[in-house]
Amino acid sequence: MGAGPIKDLSCARRAPVRRTLTGYDGGMIRPRFLARFLAHPPERPALDWEGRTWTYGDLRELGERTAGWLAAQGVHPGDRVAIQLENGLPLVAAHLGCMALGAVRVPLNVHYREVELAPIIEDAAPVLVITPTPERFIGVRCVPSVGEGRPVGEWVGGPVTAWLFTSGTTGRPKGVPQTWEMWTANLDALAECWALRADDVLWLTLPMFHTHGLVLGFHGTLLRGARLILAARFEPVAPPPEATLFFGVPTYFRRWLSLMQVEPAAFSGLRLLVSGSDGLPVEVSDAVHAALGQRVLERYGMTETVMITSNPGVGERRAGTVGRPLADTDVRLVDGEVQVRGPAVFHGYQPRPDPSAFTEDGWFRTGDAGEWDEAGYLRIVGRKKDLVIVGGVNVSPAEVEHALSAAPGVVEVGCCGVPDPDLGEVVGAAVVPWADADRNTVLAGLDAVARGLSGLKRPRRVVFVESLPRNALGKLQRSRLLPLFR
Repeated sequence: MGAGPIKDLSCARRAPVRRTLTGYDGGMIRPRFLARFLAHPPERPALDWEGRTWTYGDLRELGERTAGWLAAQGVHPGDRVAIQLENGLPLVAAHLGCMALGAVRVPLNVHYREVELAPIIEDAAPVLVITPTPERFIGVRCVPSVGEGRPVGEWVGGPVTAWLFTSGTTGRPKGVPQTWEMWTANLDALAECWALRADDVLWLTLPMFHTHGLVLGFHGTLLRGARLILAARFEPVAPPPEATLFFGVPTYFRRWLSLMQVEPAAFSGLRLLVSGSDGLPVEVSDAVHAALGQRVLERYGMTETVMITSNPGVGERRAGTVGRPLADTDVRLVDGEVQVRGPAVFHGYQPRPDPSAFTEDGWFRTGDAGEWDEAGYLRIVGRKKDLVIVGGVNVSPAEVEHALSAAPGVVEVGCCGVPDPDLGEVVGAAVVPWADADRNTVLAGLDAVARGLSGLKRPRRVVFVESLPRNALGKLQRSRLLPLFR
């Protein structure tokens, strides 16, 4: 199939394309998501954490009391609240409290350090940061966790519910405001595609500072009135026997394989395994299929679009592909680049708009290269945007280069993704040292600078070179760096 939209897969009821950057500061609303969440029977089990089951009634009360505490801290509807907490009940309370009050959440990677957080805090301008590590933040008020206050009487919601930041290809994170409309449209389409049910139980081990864990896992479950078993992090152990769903990244499945092969019966309750955030190698998919008798479902999405395509919950799942476009979503290939439009596509980056992110006719440029197979399934064949995906986490090589260039004895640095059997990719750094620099001293300086970055961003491979490959205009050609590490 060639370039252009897939007419037979595009849905006629797609909402009008939203191309403007306005509409974020409108009046408070009561979105459909909140109305549906509040309508679930209060006695229905909603969340398991550390041996206790919280009902939907419990969660509503938790959100109302946390909203009252936020209001006592001076937070108003529409204000931004940054959250840097590990998976757990305090994190759940922070999200529910912001939902009830109508504050905009800014989820932060718990591993990020001061140098990584500074540009996000500058652009998001939160009135409050909930974090146990206030030393990582400068010039903003921090509290270690949430508390309880006088319950609010009404969950007001707001046009924008969360403001997530991507790993920008220029090295600076890009702000992506996500709206309730984006979430509701996309999560309903996923529920249809994956045949999700209200009696499903999701074992959620993904961190809730990315779209994968926060939107698909946490909010997708609450929207359906289903149940969550929340874990602090992923460990390659047997899943809870009552769990029916699992969402993960390829590294999780790699680490799980040996247990699957030895104790397949421990996984018999999981009727749906979903992999995302990076491509699942076909050999890993085949190994899981051989061990458990089911094919891992692969899908494709971005912070800017939520989910775009997916293999079906019921029907043929093709290893190495990310399936077909979801309902209400159009996908086309232009010069090999995946472009998308639909109700789950964001309005634009904030507070630093980038008009080049959209085509003149309103399609979002993903920066990913793709191709259609004979059945209309999409295969992602490369990334036009310079990103390294380490264990499912996007890492900007430009950000790492900027940090490492400050090390003593370094002229310049070029970074790229280097294949890794566990994490998929790790960061490799090609370093041009000063002519008279001692290599061991340079390595020590690089290590010291890298400690200011979160662990997955730190280079696992370093090579010294006389010069970096550049084109005629002087632009670094990262695609030519990889052979230097072989």
